Amino acid sequence: MNAVVLSQPDVRYEGHPIAAYELAARTVSGLEKIVELNVQTVKTSLSEQRALVDAALSSESFNQVFDLQFQQFPAAIKKTCAYWGHVEDIAVDTRNELAEVVQNSVQSYLTTLFSMIDSATSIGTASGGRTNVTSPLAIEQPPGARNEPVAIVDSSGNVVPPSGRASGLH
Repeated sequence: MNAVVLSQPDVRYEGHPIAAYELAARTVSGLEKIVELNVQTVKTSLSEQRALVDAALSSESFNQVFDLQFQQFPAAIKKTCAYWGHVEDIAVDTRNELAEVVQNSVQSYLTTLFSMIDSATSIGTASGGRTNVTSPLAIEQPPGARNEPVAIVDSSGNVVPPSGRASGLH
C-alpha cells in the first residue's frame, strides 16, 4: 500500500507588516498632498478675497462693485476646475503607488510559492524506493511496489473493497 504524506512547510510571513507599512505610508503621502493643496487653495483664496474687498471699498459706485463680482465668476469656474484636476492627479498617483505595493507583495508571495513547488517537484529518488526529501513540501512514499492499489480504510479500521466489489456498505 502506498501513502503520500505532506509535511508542513516552515514559511515565515515577514512580508505582511512591511507591505502594510508601505500601503499606509503611500496612503498618508497622498493625504499629505491633498492637505498641502487645500492649504495653498485657502491661502490663495484669502489673498484674492482681500484684494476684492479692497477694490470694492475703493470703488466709486455700486456698478463698479457689481462689475467686479461678475468679472470674478469665470475665474472662479477655472479655479474650481483646476483644483479638481489637481485632486484627480493626486488620487491617480496615490492609486498607482498603492497598486505598485500590492503588485510587489503579490509577486513576492508567488515567487515564494513557486520556489516551494519547484523544489517539491524536483525531489530526487534515492535507492530503495525512498524519496530523498530536500523540500519544505516533503512528499514521502514508503517502500513498496509502485503498482500496488491504494487501500481505503474506514473509521473502524476495516479495509473498504474496491467499488466493483462493495458489499455490506450502506
